[in-house]
Formats: sequence, structure tokens, C-alpha cells
Amino acid sequence: METEVITKELQAYNTTDAAIAKIRQDYMALTIAGMEDKEGYDRVHVARMDVKNRRVQVSKKGKELREDAVKFQKAVIAEEKRIIDLMAPIEDHLAEEESRVDEEKERIRREAVEKEAARLQARVNRLFNMGCRFDGATYTYGPDIKAPQALIKVCTDEQFEIFCGAIQAAVDKDTAEKAEVERIRKEESARLAQVAREQEAERQRLAKETKALQNERDRIEREKREAEEARIKEVQERFRAQEIHAAEVNAAEKARLDVQERIRRDAEERAKKEEAARIRAEKREARRPDKEKLLILIGKIGEILFADVEMKTPEGEKAREEVNRILFQATKEATKVVEIL
Repeated sequence: METEVITKELQAYNTTDAAIAKIRQDYMALTIAGMEDKEGYDRVHVARMDVKNRRVQVSKKGKELREDAVKFQKAVIAEEKRIIDLMAPIEDHLAEEESRVDEEKERIRREAVEKEAARLQARVNRLFNMGCRFDGATYTYGPDIKAPQALIKVCTDEQFEIFCGAIQAAVDKDTAEKAEVERIRKEESARLAQVAREQEAERQRLAKETKALQNERDRIEREKREAEEARIKEVQERFRAQEIHAAEVNAAEKARLDVQERIRRDAEERAKKEEAARIRAEKREARRPDKEKLLILIGKIGEILFADVEMKTPEGEKAREEVNRILFQATKEATKVVEIL
């Protein structure tokens, strides 16, 4: 089969040199401006598929012609290769344009996934740093503050700050209570130390008085005053010492009774506070199952909100975004209601 015949057969699918020159002129000028250039992307894709279809048709026809004879086969292969070589740069250019955008899309998707993982890890680190515990499903602080893991993942930054604020308030309260206990302990220790200092001062005063008495008795004996005067004075001094001792005993007893009374009042006050706290805790505990059920429900809605549902049409994608917005607003309002329960 002559070359002219082969060429005519292969060019039956609009693959003449002129046609290739025309699509080269039209398609090699096509580019994609960027991620948002959907129209440009679509034009490049359509053009690439057109060139690909032409190439496939040429290859198909070439195979059919090669079956006639070895000579014809060689001629067909040569013409096929020539035509494909002419179209290859066009197809490569279009494929490169598509790949460049597809790779950029994948990079952005990976960055978004990594950013979300980092954001969630930062939240978890903050909760642990504040003293929260995690049982595999729920983060808790103390007996009352709880949040499911699913809610921590889907809540907004504002909602997360509200939850952290509640934890911080509880931490501040615990710190304040510990500080108050320490303050009372220090005050009591200081008071007891003051009592000890006063008792020591009184002991030293009595010791000085006792020494003075002894000196006085020595002086009386040295001067050999009348025995009756010495006896009377000694009795008087002894009586005075007894009065002082009685006063010390009375003072110590009064201090002991004062301490007991203060301890009793403190115990009564603590008992009242503990009873009030117990009543509040019982009420919170009674509401806790309802609150947890509601939070779990909200978390499930949040899981639906962030589910990776692929739409096939732009209209479906737009509808999905509107549904997500409605669900997000619903979870936000629902969380506010549950938080004050």
C-alpha cells in the first residue's frame, strides 16, 4: 500500500498535518491560572481528552492497517509514530498543566489535615496541663466538669475557651481553698507561738521574783531581824506565790477553753459548708446523666457535620455546605443550653 494511501487512512480521523497544526495552535496556548481557575482547568482537560481521543483513534486505525501486510505495517507504524510524535508535546503540555494543579490540591489537602491534627493536639495538651483526666472517651476535671472527646474535636474555639474557663475557675477555687486552709494554720501557729512567748516571759518574771525573794530572805537572815517578822513575811510571800500560780493555772485553762471553742466553731462552720457542698453536688449529680446524654447527642451531630461526604454535582456540594452550616449553628446553640444545665 502506497504512502499516500496509508496517510489518507490514518488522516480519516481529523489528524491531517493541518489539523494537528490547528490544535497545536489552539491547545498549546491553554494554561491554568491557579487553584481558583476552574474554567481554565476544564478547558485544558477537554483539550487533553480531545488530543488523547485523536491519538487513540490513530493508533487503532494503525493497528488495523498493519494487519494487511508487513510492508504496509511498517509504513503504517512509521506514519503512526510521525503523527503521534507531532501530538505528543501537545498532550504532554496539557497533562503537565493538569498534574500541576492536581498536585497543588493534594498538598493543600494534606496541610489542612496536618493543621487540624495540630489544633486538636494543642487542645488536648492544654487540658492535660490544666489537670484534666482522660478515660479514653471523656475529659474530666473534678467531679463535675466533663466533656466528651468528640465535642472537644468539633467545638468552636469560643466554645473550647468557655470549657477551659470553667476548668480554670475550678482550679482557682481549689487553689483558694488550699490557701485559706494554710492561712488558718499559720494564724493558729502564730497565736500558739505568741502564747508560748507570753508564758516564757511570765516564767522569767516569776523566776526573777523568786530570786528577789530569796535575796530578801538572805538579807533578813543576815541582819537577824526578829524571827516573827521573818515568819510573817515568808507566809505572805508564799501566799502571793500561790495566787500567782493560781492565776497562771486560770490563764492556761482559759486559753485551752478558748482554743476548744474556736475549734468547735470552725468544725461547725466546716460541717455547714460541707453539707451545702454535698447538696449542690447531689443536684449536679442528678443532672449529670441528662447533661452527658445531651453532650453525646451534640457530639454525634458534630460527627455528622465533619463527615467527609463527597458530592457529585456543584448543586449537591452547595446543599451539603448549607446543611453543615445549619448543623453547626444547631450544635452551637444546643451546647449553650446544655452548659447551663
